[in-house]
Amino acid sequence: ASQQNQASLTSLINLNMEEVIAANLKTTPIDKRFHTTNQANHCWNRYNEWVMCLKKTSGDEDQCKPMRQLSLSICPDAWVEKWDEERDEGKFPGVQYSG
Repeated sequence: ASQQNQASLTSLINLNMEEVIAANLKTTPIDKRFHTTNQANHCWNRYNEWVMCLKKTSGDEDQCKPMRQLSLSICPDAWVEKWDEERDEGKFPGVQYSG
């Protein structure tokens, strides 16, 4: 069963947004770009992918909710809170969107 679960997770890597929503994922899928146990870069990218989604959808939080969930599932709460505050203050070093 463990190998089957791993295969299922691996197949989720290249999902598009509609597939992410349909899969009703609770945590971010395995990403081959981040194969080490330190997931800081994976967290940073997921958070910025959520901001890019907001930017592309003119701030449609409902449409970007799956991306937000992926970032929240891998990032420490303190980091997300800090980045949210930095975005509000215009000091965020990542993807820029002020909605």
